[in-house]
Amino acid sequence: MSPPPVRLLVCVGPRCDADRKARALLASVEECFAVAFSDELSSARLSIATRDCLRLCTRDPVIRFEPSGDALSNPSLDELLRLTRAALSLQGLALSRSCDQQEKLS
Repeated sequence: MSPPPVRLLVCVGPRCDADRKARALLASVEECFAVAFSDELSSARLSIATRDCLRLCTRDPVIRFEPSGDALSNPSLDELLRLTRAALSLQGLALSRSCDQQEKLS
């Protein structure tokens, strides 16, 4: 069984997207991640999606990571890159453990 993909959910609800800040952050994330994580995006190990409201209202953009559920208000691209690398690393460890367990059962 493979680990769940890492998903970034960008809230584009009316408060988070005040002054179109959430959509500007989304565009920056998509552009940056297309370069930094092209393999992960194309293999569906990583995805970026929007939600109308995450119910975590602030006056700044909010991004939630899945499967962890961690939410960040007005994160920087550097912070998102670091956290995404960490989440993908944990995903890789989980996949490796899963393969090891399957080999033991064989």
